[in-house]
Amino acid sequence: MSGFTLPPLVVDHDQRWLDVPLRGDVRQWATSTARDIAGRVGLKRRQERRLAGILEGAGEIAQRATDASMGLLLFPDVWEPVRAFVRFCPVDLAGADGDAAWPALRDWLLPDEPWEEPAEITEIATRAGTCRRARFRRITGEGSVRAVEEQLAYAWVFPRYGAGVIMASAFPKLEDAGRWRPALDELAASAQLEEQA
Repeated sequence: MSGFTLPPLVVDHDQRWLDVPLRGDVRQWATSTARDIAGRVGLKRRQERRLAGILEGAGEIAQRATDASMGLLLFPDVWEPVRAFVRFCPVDLAGADGDAAWPALRDWLLPDEPWEEPAEITEIATRAGTCRRARFRRITGEGSVRAVEEQLAYAWVFPRYGAGVIMASAFPKLEDAGRWRPALDELAASAQLEEQA
């Protein structure tokens, strides 16, 4: 592997996904995005303002992801809540040869935490190369009030860049994970490297 360079990873997505700025004026982004959505679906002014508030709140949460280079919100319907925040996090793998790169990325991806069950690792073919999806669950809460959340992480290794990229998200409810996991799989499958010729 070479020294670390940020891979030019891009994803192709439809209107269910919103690019969220990880830096800058989140209120301005929320207002502009709400105006655009309102124009497409015919929202009233009051509904547009409410939507801008929802997007601003989601954007503020997204901007807390200081390890991310890109972020997307899964927001398929203006009448429903934001379904997921997906962040793309580069990982420095400089110095790790091809055989050691995935284990190094896996160690970063699956820290030593008490997962409820072992991670399920699945390979997904993408235009950016093989992606490994790790799906794992954690029980939260105390006593009889406990919830099971599902975390998803999609990982690529790019030896040419001395880097890996992890696309990560979580669902606090298993029924949401079952419903929306395919949308994340589709997003990961669309990934490609936007390299200069």
